[in-house]
Amino acid sequence: MEILTLKPTDELSGFWNVLSTFRTNLLEDTYQQELSEMIKNGFHLIYIIDNGEIAGFAGYRYIQKLFTGKTIYIDDLFTLPQYRGKGYAASLLEYIHKEAEAAGMNKVELDSGPTRNDAHRLYLNHKYIITSMHFSRPVSS
Repeated sequence: MEILTLKPTDELSGFWNVLSTFRTNLLEDTYQQELSEMIKNGFHLIYIIDNGEIAGFAGYRYIQKLFTGKTIYIDDLFTLPQYRGKGYAASLLEYIHKEAEAAGMNKVELDSGPTRNDAHRLYLNHKYIITSMHFSRPVSS
C-alpha cells in the first residue's frame, strides 16, 4: 500500500468524495479554495488510493504548545466505509508517527468525537491515551 502526499500544485477535485463523506459541512463550491488555503498555511494531507479512488486520508499540522512542545496535531483521519478493515487508518497513523519521530516532535495528538468507538479502539490499540476533554464555543453566539 502506498501513502501519497498532497502537494500544493496537485489537482484537488478528486478529494471531494472522501472529504465530503467525512466532513459533511463542506460545500463543493468552496472546499478546494479552503483546502488550498490550509495547505498554504502548513496543513499536510496524506492519502491512500484503492480501486482508483481516494479510500482514506489524514490531515495534520505541525504546532508548538507550551504544554506539549513540538507536536503534530491530526485534524482528520478517515477511511471510506467500503474500504474499512484493510488497515488504511493504521497505516496513515504509523506514517505520521514516523514523520513525527524524524522531525524531532514530542507528541502526536488528535481529538475524536465521543461516539466514534471504532476510532477510539484504533487509537488505544496504537498507544494513544485519553488526556483531556475538548471544549469549543462558537465566536458568534
